[in-house]
Amino acid sequence: MTQLSIAFIIFAYLIGSIPFSHLITRWRTGQSIYDVGEGNVGARNVWYVVGRGWGLLAGALDMLKGLSIITIASLLALPPLAVFLAGIAVMLGHQFPIYLHWRGGKGLATGGGVMLGLSPLSTLLGGAIMLVALAVIRDFNISLVPTVISVILLPILFHRPLWVAACGVVLAVLAGIKKLIDREHETEVWAVHPWQGNAVPGFHRKDAPPGDVL
Repeated sequence: MTQLSIAFIIFAYLIGSIPFSHLITRWRTGQSIYDVGEGNVGARNVWYVVGRGWGLLAGALDMLKGLSIITIASLLALPPLAVFLAGIAVMLGHQFPIYLHWRGGKGLATGGGVMLGLSPLSTLLGGAIMLVALAVIRDFNISLVPTVISVILLPILFHRPLWVAACGVVLAVLAGIKKLIDREHETEVWAVHPWQGNAVPGFHRKDAPPGDVL
Protein backbone atom coordinates (compact mmCIF):
# COMPACT_ATOMS: atom_id res chain seq x y z
CA MET A 1 0.00 0.00 0.00
CA THR A 2 1.35 3.42 -0.94
CA GLN A 3 2.10 6.24 1.47
CA LEU A 4 -0.75 8.22 -0.09
CA SER A 5 -3.19 5.42 0.66
CA ILE A 6 -2.03 5.12 4.26
CA ALA A 7 -2.19 8.88 4.77
CA PHE A 8 -5.68 8.98 3.28
CA ILE A 9 -6.95 6.23 5.56
CA ILE A 10 -5.71 8.21 8.57
CA PHE A 11 -7.34 11.33 7.11
CA ALA A 12 -10.61 9.38 6.74
CA TYR A 13 -10.54 8.46 10.42
CA LEU A 14 -9.98 12.09 11.43
CA ILE A 15 -12.85 13.26 9.22
CA GLY A 16 -15.08 10.58 10.70
CA SER A 17 -14.15 11.80 14.17
CA ILE A 18 -15.76 15.22 13.66
CA PRO A 19 -18.67 14.98 16.17
CA PHE A 20 -21.38 17.00 14.44
CA SER A 21 -24.13 15.78 16.77
CA HIS A 22 -22.11 16.84 19.81
CA LEU A 23 -21.22 20.21 18.32
CA ILE A 24 -24.79 21.02 17.29
CA THR A 25 -26.23 20.02 20.66
CA ARG A 26 -23.58 21.92 22.62
CA TRP A 27 -24.14 25.00 20.45
CA ARG A 28 -27.92 24.97 20.62
CA THR A 29 -28.52 23.77 24.21
CA GLY A 30 -25.22 23.82 26.09
CA GLN A 31 -25.70 20.12 26.86
CA SER A 32 -23.56 17.12 26.04
CA ILE A 33 -25.49 14.83 23.70
CA TYR A 34 -23.66 11.92 25.34
CA ASP A 35 -25.43 12.63 28.63
CA VAL A 36 -29.04 13.22 27.53
CA GLY A 37 -31.81 11.35 25.74
CA GLU A 38 -30.67 7.93 24.63
CA GLY A 39 -27.04 8.86 25.32
CA ASN A 40 -25.99 8.31 21.72
CA VAL A 41 -23.85 10.82 19.85
CA GLY A 42 -26.02 10.61 16.77
CA ALA A 43 -28.58 12.41 14.64
CA ARG A 44 -31.64 10.62 16.04
CA ASN A 45 -30.77 11.77 19.55
CA VAL A 46 -30.26 15.32 18.26
CA TRP A 47 -33.69 15.11 16.60
CA TYR A 48 -35.37 14.52 19.97
CA VAL A 49 -33.09 16.57 22.22
CA VAL A 50 -32.51 19.69 20.07
CA GLY A 51 -35.17 19.57 17.36
CA ARG A 52 -36.09 17.84 14.12
CA GLY A 53 -34.33 20.30 11.83
CA TRP A 54 -31.12 20.05 13.80
CA GLY A 55 -31.39 16.27 13.80
CA LEU A 56 -31.72 16.28 10.02
CA LEU A 57 -28.70 18.57 9.76
CA ALA A 58 -26.63 16.31 12.00
CA GLY A 59 -27.62 13.27 9.95
CA ALA A 60 -26.81 15.00 6.67
CA LEU A 61 -23.39 16.11 7.93
CA ASP A 62 -22.61 12.63 9.26
CA MET A 63 -23.60 11.12 5.92
CA LEU A 64 -21.46 13.70 4.14
CA LYS A 65 -18.43 12.47 6.07
CA GLY A 66 -18.74 9.03 4.51
CA LEU A 67 -19.72 10.28 1.06
CA SER A 68 -16.91 12.85 0.90
CA ILE A 69 -14.26 10.28 1.79
CA ILE A 70 -15.33 7.94 -1.00
CA THR A 71 -15.62 10.84 -3.45
CA ILE A 72 -12.12 12.12 -2.65
CA ALA A 73 -10.70 8.60 -2.83
CA SER A 74 -12.21 8.28 -6.30
CA LEU A 75 -10.71 11.60 -7.38
CA LEU A 76 -7.31 10.43 -6.13
CA ALA A 77 -7.75 7.16 -8.04
CA LEU A 78 -6.86 5.11 -4.98
CA PRO A 79 -6.90 1.31 -5.33
CA PRO A 80 -9.96 -0.63 -4.14
CA LEU A 81 -8.26 -1.85 -0.96
CA ALA A 82 -7.44 1.71 0.09
CA VAL A 83 -11.00 2.85 -0.68
CA PHE A 84 -12.39 -0.08 1.30
CA LEU A 85 -10.19 0.67 4.32
CA ALA A 86 -10.90 4.40 4.12
CA GLY A 87 -14.63 3.63 4.25
CA ILE A 88 -14.09 1.53 7.36
CA ALA A 89 -11.83 4.20 8.87
CA VAL A 90 -14.37 7.01 8.52
CA MET A 91 -16.95 4.77 10.20
CA LEU A 92 -14.58 3.97 13.07
CA GLY A 93 -13.78 7.66 13.39
CA HIS A 94 -17.47 8.39 13.93
CA GLN A 95 -17.83 5.56 16.43
CA PHE A 96 -14.62 6.21 18.36
CA PRO A 97 -13.74 9.86 17.75
CA ILE A 98 -10.39 11.08 19.01
CA TYR A 99 -11.93 14.49 19.71
CA LEU A 100 -14.51 13.05 22.17
CA HIS A 101 -12.30 10.57 24.03
CA TRP A 102 -13.50 7.70 21.81
CA ARG A 103 -17.20 8.23 22.69
CA GLY A 104 -19.11 8.38 19.41
CA GLY A 105 -22.29 7.21 17.76
CA LYS A 106 -23.35 4.07 15.92
CA GLY A 107 -22.34 5.40 12.51
CA LEU A 108 -25.49 4.54 10.55
CA ALA A 109 -25.54 7.85 8.65
CA THR A 110 -21.78 7.81 8.08
CA GLY A 111 -21.88 4.22 6.89
CA GLY A 112 -24.79 5.13 4.65
CA GLY A 113 -22.69 7.92 3.18
CA VAL A 114 -19.90 5.45 2.45
CA MET A 115 -22.29 3.12 0.64
CA LEU A 116 -23.87 6.05 -1.19
CA GLY A 117 -20.44 6.87 -2.58
CA LEU A 118 -19.67 3.27 -3.49
CA SER A 119 -23.05 2.35 -4.98
CA PRO A 120 -25.34 5.38 -5.32
CA LEU A 121 -28.44 3.90 -6.96
CA SER A 122 -28.68 0.82 -4.78
CA THR A 123 -28.11 2.85 -1.61
CA LEU A 124 -30.82 5.34 -2.59
CA LEU A 125 -33.15 2.40 -3.16
CA GLY A 126 -32.19 1.07 0.27
CA GLY A 127 -33.02 4.48 1.74
CA ALA A 128 -36.44 4.37 0.09
CA ILE A 129 -37.02 0.93 1.59
CA MET A 130 -36.13 2.40 4.99
CA LEU A 131 -38.70 5.16 4.64
CA VAL A 132 -41.45 2.76 3.58
CA ALA A 133 -40.62 0.30 6.36
CA LEU A 134 -40.57 3.06 8.96
CA ALA A 135 -43.90 4.44 7.76
CA VAL A 136 -45.50 1.00 7.97
CA ILE A 137 -43.80 -0.49 11.03
CA ARG A 138 -43.15 2.68 13.06
CA ASP A 139 -40.12 1.04 14.65
CA PHE A 140 -36.70 2.42 13.73
CA ASN A 141 -34.68 -0.63 14.76
CA ILE A 142 -36.89 -3.18 13.01
CA SER A 143 -37.00 -0.97 9.90
CA LEU A 144 -33.22 -1.13 9.77
CA VAL A 145 -33.29 -4.87 9.08
CA PRO A 146 -34.63 -4.78 5.49
CA THR A 147 -32.68 -1.58 4.90
CA VAL A 148 -29.32 -3.05 5.85
CA ILE A 149 -29.99 -6.24 3.89
CA SER A 150 -30.91 -4.15 0.85
CA VAL A 151 -27.88 -1.89 1.07
CA ILE A 152 -25.60 -4.93 1.30
CA LEU A 153 -27.17 -7.07 -1.44
CA LEU A 154 -28.42 -4.54 -3.98
CA PRO A 155 -24.94 -3.43 -5.13
CA ILE A 156 -24.47 -6.95 -6.50
CA LEU A 157 -27.64 -6.60 -8.57
CA PHE A 158 -26.36 -3.25 -9.80
CA HIS A 159 -23.16 -4.99 -10.95
CA ARG A 160 -20.87 -3.32 -8.43
CA PRO A 161 -17.69 -5.17 -7.39
CA LEU A 162 -18.14 -7.76 -4.67
CA TRP A 163 -15.89 -5.80 -2.32
CA VAL A 164 -18.56 -3.07 -2.21
CA ALA A 165 -21.06 -5.52 -0.72
CA ALA A 166 -18.31 -6.78 1.61
CA CYS A 167 -17.77 -3.23 2.78
CA GLY A 168 -21.48 -2.99 3.55
CA VAL A 169 -21.25 -6.16 5.64
CA VAL A 170 -18.32 -4.81 7.67
CA LEU A 171 -20.06 -1.47 8.24
CA ALA A 172 -23.22 -3.24 9.43
CA VAL A 173 -21.24 -5.46 11.78
CA LEU A 174 -19.42 -2.44 13.22
CA ALA A 175 -22.75 -0.68 13.84
CA GLY A 176 -24.12 -3.76 15.57
CA ILE A 177 -21.06 -4.12 17.78
CA LYS A 178 -21.20 -0.44 18.74
CA LYS A 179 -24.88 -0.84 19.65
CA LEU A 180 -23.96 -3.63 22.07
CA ILE A 181 -21.06 -1.64 23.53
CA ASP A 182 -23.28 1.40 24.15
CA ARG A 183 -26.29 -0.45 25.56
CA GLU A 184 -25.43 -0.09 29.26
CA HIS A 185 -24.50 3.59 28.99
CA GLU A 186 -27.62 4.44 27.01
CA THR A 187 -29.86 2.70 29.52
CA GLU A 188 -28.28 4.64 32.38
CA VAL A 189 -28.62 8.00 30.60
CA TRP A 190 -32.22 7.28 29.59
CA ALA A 191 -33.17 6.64 33.21
CA VAL A 192 -32.08 10.18 34.14
CA HIS A 193 -32.64 12.37 31.04
CA PRO A 194 -35.09 10.66 28.61
CA TRP A 195 -36.63 12.26 25.54
CA GLN A 196 -39.70 14.41 26.04
CA GLY A 197 -42.95 12.94 24.72
CA ASN A 198 -43.94 9.34 23.95
CA ALA A 199 -41.14 8.21 21.65
CA VAL A 200 -38.62 5.81 23.13
CA PRO A 201 -35.51 4.09 21.72
CA GLY A 202 -35.55 0.42 20.86
CA PHE A 203 -33.95 -0.75 24.10
CA HIS A 204 -37.09 0.50 25.91
CA ARG A 205 -39.54 -1.07 23.47
CA LYS A 206 -41.61 -2.58 26.29
CA ASP A 207 -42.39 0.90 27.67
CA ALA A 208 -43.57 2.44 24.42
CA PRO A 209 -47.13 3.02 23.22
CA PRO A 210 -47.86 1.32 19.87
CA GLY A 211 -46.23 3.14 16.98
CA ASP A 212 -43.81 5.15 19.12
CA VAL A 213 -40.71 2.96 19.15
CA LEU A 214 -37.88 4.79 17.39
